[in-house]
Amino acid sequence: MPDDKNFFAGLFDFSFQYQLTRRLVKLLYIIGILTGGITVVACVVLGYQQSPAQGLINLVVGIVALFVSILVSRVLLELTLVILRISEGIDRATHPGN
Repeated sequence: MPDDKNFFAGLFDFSFQYQLTRRLVKLLYIIGILTGGITVVACVVLGYQQSPAQGLINLVVGIVALFVSILVSRVLLELTLVILRISEGIDRATHPGN
């Protein structure tokens, strides 16, 4: 499984010989954090437009929800990488010549 193929060649590899997961994990994590942050800011702004109390509630709930969503996404991405490493270990154990 050579890593010398570029990202787009691996993206259009219909035989699935190349794994892009390790390259995508960082990008997915950053996108998740940015999306969560933008969502919290939008909810707080919309809440303050309704009333100051609603904006404050949205701020507190949004920060807690953002923390939990970042934690869950991090765990799921790490789980994906662990499964990938287990798969590679099994592949090396069953095909020692490769």
